[in-house]
Amino acid sequence: MKKLYVTALAAALVLAGAPAMAKGPGKYTVKGTNSADKSTYTGTATITKTGEDSYRIVSVIGDDKFDGYAIGDDDLLAVTFSGGGNSSVALYVAQPDGSYNAVWAFKGDKKVSTETLTPR
Repeated sequence: MKKLYVTALAAALVLAGAPAMAKGPGKYTVKGTNSADKSTYTGTATITKTGEDSYRIVSVIGDDKFDGYAIGDDDLLAVTFSGGGNSSVALYVAQPDGSYNAVWAFKGDKKVSTETLTPR
């Protein structure tokens, strides 16, 4: 986990030089890869600010809706999701183009999966 955090932080620092187009509250397109079977998925996500440092994230992937609650800011969001009969955690890191790169895992997963949220 420490290696994953360091890698995510390093990537965020390398990409921090360009101005952002959009990030934070808004509507996003989701594209990801599930680490368990390497399958890909697409969907939508909506980020809503609910307090000074809290957010709600609703993702719809296929027929499944995932309700998420996060703490952080527009640049870094730590999220817990539930939906589709599962619970998961995720870490979203804002990129200079306004998208988010994320790592996530369902409860009990041994590997993390990845996804990207792109502003719509």
